[in-house]
Amino acid sequence: MKIVTRTLLIICFLCLIPKNVNALNQSNNNDSIVYVWDFRVSDASIKEIGSMLTDDFETELINSSLYTVLERRHYNRVLSHRNLENRIANIQTLPSASKDSLKANKAGVVIFGEVKDDINSGVYEVTVTFQRLDEIILRKGSILIGRGLIADNQTRKNFMKDLVNRVHEKEHIALKKEQYELISEVLKTYMVRARDVQTRFEDSARFAFDDQNYLEELGITIFAYNDIFEKLTANRAKYHLDFIKHWEEPRGRELETILSGILDNIHITYILRLRQIRLAIAEYGKSTASKKEKKKMRSDILKKTKEMTDDLGRQIDIMHGKINPFLSHLQVEISG
Repeated sequence: MKIVTRTLLIICFLCLIPKNVNALNQSNNNDSIVYVWDFRVSDASIKEIGSMLTDDFETELINSSLYTVLERRHYNRVLSHRNLENRIANIQTLPSASKDSLKANKAGVVIFGEVKDDINSGVYEVTVTFQRLDEIILRKGSILIGRGLIADNQTRKNFMKDLVNRVHEKEHIALKKEQYELISEVLKTYMVRARDVQTRFEDSARFAFDDQNYLEELGITIFAYNDIFEKLTANRAKYHLDFIKHWEEPRGRELETILSGILDNIHITYILRLRQIRLAIAEYGKSTASKKEKKKMRSDILKKTKEMTDDLGRQIDIMHGKINPFLSHLQVEISG
């Protein structure tokens, strides 16, 4: 009897859940599928400009990888909105047939654009609005383009890319911050490990001839350095490509210069040679040469160690002088 009562209560509870809950969830899930409606224009004389800006904005939206974009060239005929764009400003003015077509293609958001020719100011104002099919406005932003710049293809695309970034400013900053934290951690860890190699050789090499423990400590330090260096080199291309997606140039060139400096000016020039010194110290311990010969061997190894650790220390300082301002500038940009 109790089981039957519980079952009836559960059925009653489910019947009380609003039917629009699933529809709301489905709408939220479809927010990532968008359609760019042909931009409206303030005057028929700039209709061609409106068309070019629509194409450029759609292209930059696709390139951003933020959404699944239903490309207009595939859906214009289905939605039947040629010659209707200047009457369509939002979801409220969208024909029912077009709404049904968008729903059928699982679109959740329509992007409406407007191009105004501000003759007195000598600029075009481009405004975009991201609106869900349930009429909720998700984003809105605008940008000004000088009249003399609108005809240049690349300049126009750059403005539309800036507009895409502008309406996604919070997400854009979050992605930049994520890249900053990743690059910052990798570079700082590398520099700490490189400094560890320098100081360990500087302090311990002279004792390693007589005490195996010091030689093993040098090996452990190099092993720890190898770990971060291999991570850096294995992911170097990915780090750079992911970084310039959000930071772009010239920050991307700065990062590449730093990565090249780490490889050429620190690793190849000094760290690899210090590895050879560790092997030379190990060979010294196994050598059957005379005391006089071993004394000279020891003296030569220590001299090379001193020269290299001094030079490595200076190179590390130089690299810090490049990395610290680079990271500081990134931090200022994401904080501002």
